[in-house]
Amino acid sequence: MRGITPQKKAESQEKYSRIYDAWVNEEFTLQEIGERFELTKQRVWQIITRCKLGDGDYYVGTQVARNKWTELNNEYNDMEDIINGYNHWLTTKGVKTAKNNQSVVPHSGWDWRY
Repeated sequence: MRGITPQKKAESQEKYSRIYDAWVNEEFTLQEIGERFELTKQRVWQIITRCKLGDGDYYVGTQVARNKWTELNNEYNDMEDIINGYNHWLTTKGVKTAKNNQSVVPHSGWDWRY
């Protein structure tokens, strides 16, 4: 990954794995997990979503999401079609989606306008 050292990536993956395990095995709410790890509920949701897409691996899940977004972006010309296709794909993966994702690509962390 660009911009992240292997050590930082390993540390982050360990933390993300603990967050995902708390969600899957301990049945804490997003709010409770956020308080435990000093993160916002939204950030916890992003981590869990990416881990879910990557079978527990945050970084794999992020790449899977980006690959799907790129695939849909190449398939459709209309942004609404891309977003609808992406959200449908997420739903098939068991990921809940928000109604209004605004200008940020859902669960990816990058802005599609650039």
